[in-house]
Amino acid sequence: MPLFLCRWSNGDCSAVWARTKEDAIMELDQVANAEGCPITELRTFQLHFALTDRGELVLEGFGEGTREEIFSFAYPRLDKALQDAYGEEGHDSYESLPPSRRAAIANAVEEERGRTEFDETQMTEPQTELGRDVKNQTDMPTVLVDRLVRQVARKKLKAFKGRAKPS
Repeated sequence: MPLFLCRWSNGDCSAVWARTKEDAIMELDQVANAEGCPITELRTFQLHFALTDRGELVLEGFGEGTREEIFSFAYPRLDKALQDAYGEEGHDSYESLPPSRRAAIANAVEEERGRTEFDETQMTEPQTELGRDVKNQTDMPTVLVDRLVRQVARKKLKAFKGRAKPS
């Protein structure tokens, strides 16, 4: 099953396993409506967790290639700023960077948080009037609204007991 990465309009990211991009949008609805957000299928993904003495898992880091794939898709400006900041001078930590390079990173973070790239073609209207009403009231993704309307309609039709045949 593919793993999808969604870049939210505030700069955050979410990863979700789903069969299709539409299924990913439905799963991501637990966070917010992902319609129109940039979503990509990740080719590589690996996370490393450390078990603390308190019995908690904390993110230790990304596997090789994962960080690069996420940053190139979701944070291209920050990725460039980080490459420029660390450069070839052997800086191995944020604290060792000169103030001007830290400022460049901070500026890139702010740019990324303010950057919104919605794809209007992903913002389709539900197929039915009932679906459009539900979407307007709930801001659920169209794919989810249409699926729910179809499920309810199927149940209603199965339970429908028509009148006797006309003579």
